[in-house]
Amino acid sequence: MAHPLHSLRTALLALAAGLLSLSAQAPSEPPPPPAQAELVVMNLSGPTLFASNQDLTDNGTPLASLPRLTYQRLPLAPGAHEFRFKGFPKGSRVATLQAEPGRIYYLVAAYRPERSMAFLIFGDSMVIKVVPEEEGLPLLNPLKPAPQ
Repeated sequence: MAHPLHSLRTALLALAAGLLSLSAQAPSEPPPPPAQAELVVMNLSGPTLFASNQDLTDNGTPLASLPRLTYQRLPLAPGAHEFRFKGFPKGSRVATLQAEPGRIYYLVAAYRPERSMAFLIFGDSMVIKVVPEEEGLPLLNPLKPAPQ
């Protein structure tokens, strides 16, 4: 006659093997789609006499304050967005975006001091625009993450 503990151990091993085979056969469901997008905000400002951050807003709400040559990755709710420099809440210095969940977007903000003296020739010295991934990824290479 078998020892009672041996029988119990055999039964538990059989039960565990059965459970493992059931879990291996169960179809795995794909994860739910992300509920948000991601925004990579970059400050590509040129050198200036006094360092200052680029303070940006999204639909009038503070978004980021980035030192020169830094970037920050932020979650972004789906829907319409209007990005502006905090110091210029009105006017043409604006970048717009219709964000979709699961996508990554790249926002460039910069002050170009070399343009400020030749505004009439080169245009606005303040730049804010959404760029495509193929343009945004290479711009990240020389940048550092912004301090939190």
